[in-house]
Amino acid sequence: MDHKLIITIDREYGSGGHEVGRRLAEQLGIKFYDEELIAAAASGTGYVEEYVKENDEKAPDFSFASLISSVDTFQSLPYAKIQEEQFSIIRDIASKESCVIVGRAADYILDDEEHISVFIFAPIEERLKRKLELEIVNKKEHPLGEAEMIKKIKQRDKQRRRYYEFYTDNKWGERDVYDLLINTSRAGIDGAVDIIRTYIDKSKGQDILSGIVK
Repeated sequence: MDHKLIITIDREYGSGGHEVGRRLAEQLGIKFYDEELIAAAASGTGYVEEYVKENDEKAPDFSFASLISSVDTFQSLPYAKIQEEQFSIIRDIASKESCVIVGRAADYILDDEEHISVFIFAPIEERLKRKLELEIVNKKEHPLGEAEMIKKIKQRDKQRRRYYEFYTDNKWGERDVYDLLINTSRAGIDGAVDIIRTYIDKSKGQDILSGIVK
């Protein structure tokens, strides 16, 4: 019997959620979606890809939103159009194939589609270390210092929380929202992948990994 397998991954900035999702999808032999959703949304909205990237996973500014008198006006704003396009893409992908989707409130958007939701987190010290190391590995021309990186981590976490809680009825990162919460400072990236695979096997049946629809 074939099964469709959908895993959504939300994550703190620098916790390794993207890498966990990528390796998991690779091991399972299914599609992986993260930055790919930016390109798809750019194509669907007609906005340039860089503009979509700048507005990716961002909630509207509440002080500005409060000035808007009409729901129709709000929904016509560029960032609202980008998010709605991404949500539509996510629903379409999940309706057709097994996949791993990172961010974009996918766990909430796919509430009517059977899926496994995961939240990846780590202490800020570990995330700082990881991001500083990546600056070196990626040979950034102007790598951020420790203070700047801490500020960036906190800003990105705040941005993701605001986005998630603006578009959903849930609290970002709370245990009652997700099937699994994994601390990568203890499990590591590969360990997190193993935990998710074990959860799939134990919760969905012994044959799920060999019979998934790809």
